[in-house]
Amino acid sequence: MSSTAIQLPDATRHRLEEYRQLVRRIKVTEAVLAGVFGLALSYVAVFLLDRLVDTAPLVRAALLTAGCLGFGLFFPLKCHRWVWKTRRMEQVATLVKQRFPGLGDQLLGVVELSRENARLGTSETLARAAVDFVDREVRDRDLSGAVPAPRHKAWAAVAAVPVLLTVLALLVVPAAGSNALQRWLMPWRDVDRYTFAQVADLPPLIVVPHGEEFEFAAELSPDTRWSPAHGLVRFNDQSPVMADLQQNRYRFQVPPQTETGHLSVRIGDIRETLDVQVATRPELTALTAAVELPDYLQYSKPLQTDVRGGVVSILKGSVTRLAAEVSRPLKTASLQGQPVRVDGTAILSPALTVEESRTLDFHWTDELGLSAKDQFQLKIRAVEDAGPVVSFQQLDSEQVVLSTDVISFDVQAEDDFGLKEIGLEWRGIQNPLSNPNPDAGDKLVGAGGPEQLSFSSKATFCAVSDNVRPQSFEMRAWARDYRPDSERSYSATYVIHVLTPEEHAVWMTSQLRRWASLADDVYEEEMRLHDANRELRRLDPLELNTPANRRRLEQQAIAERVNGQRLGAVTDHGENLIRQAMRNPEMLVGHLETWADSLEALKNIAQNRMPGVADLLASAAQAPAQTAKPAGAVAGAGQAVDMAGNNRSDKVGQGQPGESEDTKPTGAPQLTDIESGFMPAAEKSDDSPPSDSAGKSRLTLPTTVLHGGPSSDNGSPPPAPQQVDEAVEEQADLLAEFARVREDLQKIMDDLENSTFVKRLKAASRQQLEVAEDLNRTLFKSFGMPAAVLDERQSEQTAGIAQREDAQSRSVWMIQTDLEAYYDRRRQPKFLRIIEEMDEVRITTKLTALGDRVRQNLSGESIARAEFWSDTLDRWAEELVEPSPGGT
Repeated sequence: MSSTAIQLPDATRHRLEEYRQLVRRIKVTEAVLAGVFGLALSYVAVFLLDRLVDTAPLVRAALLTAGCLGFGLFFPLKCHRWVWKTRRMEQVATLVKQRFPGLGDQLLGVVELSRENARLGTSETLARAAVDFVDREVRDRDLSGAVPAPRHKAWAAVAAVPVLLTVLALLVVPAAGSNALQRWLMPWRDVDRYTFAQVADLPPLIVVPHGEEFEFAAELSPDTRWSPAHGLVRFNDQSPVMADLQQNRYRFQVPPQTETGHLSVRIGDIRETLDVQVATRPELTALTAAVELPDYLQYSKPLQTDVRGGVVSILKGSVTRLAAEVSRPLKTASLQGQPVRVDGTAILSPALTVEESRTLDFHWTDELGLSAKDQFQLKIRAVEDAGPVVSFQQLDSEQVVLSTDVISFDVQAEDDFGLKEIGLEWRGIQNPLSNPNPDAGDKLVGAGGPEQLSFSSKATFCAVSDNVRPQSFEMRAWARDYRPDSERSYSATYVIHVLTPEEHAVWMTSQLRRWASLADDVYEEEMRLHDANRELRRLDPLELNTPANRRRLEQQAIAERVNGQRLGAVTDHGENLIRQAMRNPEMLVGHLETWADSLEALKNIAQNRMPGVADLLASAAQAPAQTAKPAGAVAGAGQAVDMAGNNRSDKVGQGQPGESEDTKPTGAPQLTDIESGFMPAAEKSDDSPPSDSAGKSRLTLPTTVLHGGPSSDNGSPPPAPQQVDEAVEEQADLLAEFARVREDLQKIMDDLENSTFVKRLKAASRQQLEVAEDLNRTLFKSFGMPAAVLDERQSEQTAGIAQREDAQSRSVWMIQTDLEAYYDRRRQPKFLRIIEEMDEVRITTKLTALGDRVRQNLSGESIARAEFWSDTLDRWAEELVEPSPGGT
């Protein structure tokens, strides 16, 4: 039996091929729909997430990857299973078998029988019958129900949702949809998220001042589709800050921050996080002004002035350049609203000419965008070039000096920009009698410099060296600066009286007389104190012991010390006078030696003897009190009462020298109770004063005495009466020495006063001679002319000379009066002779008449009379000259 190949019926083959195409179509559709669903869902996820947050690129990449899994992984798997694995009919029959097991087995068997070159294991007839049977079964059978788990409709429904959402997003909000599509398809690109609420570009980093509340502003852009009524910001984990929409802007007031952090912004669907850097504001660390002064000041370089204080004074006409240093590199800066050049941390202003006062406003912004909290204001005060300030101090306190003395002054000058020269100026004080034609002059003390702001030096003046006549001067210092046509600036004025040796001797005599009167005042006060101390000494011990008399002793001691201090001040003044007198050669050496010895004696009295008296009086005021000696029995008048034990009798009363015993008061009886003690009885001292019953009578209470107590006399100070006696005796001795010193000083003053008359008459003679010389100088211009026709200048000169004569008349009258007083004390014949002659010639009246003749322009007669009186006064001075007991 030969084998014959059995072919699969066409109807069965066609039916199986239709079934295979159906399965493939459904399963591929499922895979496609699943892929579409994944992609659409991934896009929708990105779209929705972008509405809430700025989806990170990594998240978008993950969503895109997940969305592509449908096509990238599931679709190939579906194709492998439902396309590759259904390429043969037996594979298709196997699929049918899963839904229709019986039919599937039949189809699987027929397919195996119809396999090409298959060998039949049964009869051909049976095989053909089976094939025909299956063909008849399959021909009219609908195999679509055998598709394994068809889900294409479900996938279509599921995929339709994200696809519809995608379409809606792209159609309804194309800007947001396309933005999400770009961000979804290309997650690696930096595509800004689209938001319905659009704001202007927000900076990725904002810099805020340290510890200060700051404002963060967000402005909606014109193309925004949503304008939320409120917005929120949150710094780190702090409480959120809300702001309302006002004028298309949100203004958030963020609390002060001290640490760097992040600021989260939420406005509608906007979700932004900004970095916040906290930094200190740029502060001004230095501000200098380079001032170019006007040319007349001759400065070699500009002045550098620190003006951080905000106020600077600049000379008018100067040109200044300002340079400011800030704590951080700058981005921009402005001065008075105009931009200026910046160089790192420096602000450099252009040249500014100062003509008037003004205020400059500085403003700057650093590289972080921060500016100063308040703009810096610099006040420029335009000042004038002030004159120098000169101070002038006399180093020597004397105002009366000899013409040969060198007077020292401390001259100090200051100027705001530079001293040119400093000098000393003097001007004689006009006096019709002593100085009718005062001298004036000056001299240079030192030269300054354009940049020398201060000057300090010692200036000296000597009438002889500076060729100036002795007279009274007003001295002052002066200084000049570099101002054009500047005048001198002057100091305060000192008055210096420069005298000739003769005039100085007269002045010293008057000063010695005043000084001697001060010493006399001290002597009189000491005599008064001595009388009071003698009154205290005359008191008996018990009365001296009263509190009132103790206080009198203390007051006497204080008064004695005060008087000693007065005498010390007098001697100091006397030493100053003698130092001045030693510079004058007209003062005799013998006078100065006697004067110096007297000062030493007075100084010893003031420093040693008077304080010793005061110490004795103070000690007497504090001495132990003396009491009447108790007695065991009543004692009669004039009878001494002794006490047993350690008690010693004191004088109840003590009479003064010369006082008789009969005049002493009698003592009153006293009662004393003596108790024994453990101490041995002290022996009676041999030098204890004897008891004296004489004294004031006084009744006292009974006294209890402890027998054997220690003696109270050991080491105790002397009693008060004894110390008062010593004080009175010491005071009497110093008064005697004081009186001797007064006598010596009086001799010096008498001798000096005698020589003073000589010098005064000589001075009056010289002044008359000066009048004659002045009249002689005006003689040729006014000789023979009536006084009424003299010009103004000549009239002034004539009137001045006449006034000098009037003053000279008064001066000579004072000399005559002093001569009369001196004669009353000394009774020397030569003084009487000169006084009588002055009365006889009536010199004061004649000098006054000479002044009248000068006014009448009788120049020739006036010159002759002036010379005559000059010779007469000089002759009287020579007649008074006699050898001085003071020596040479």
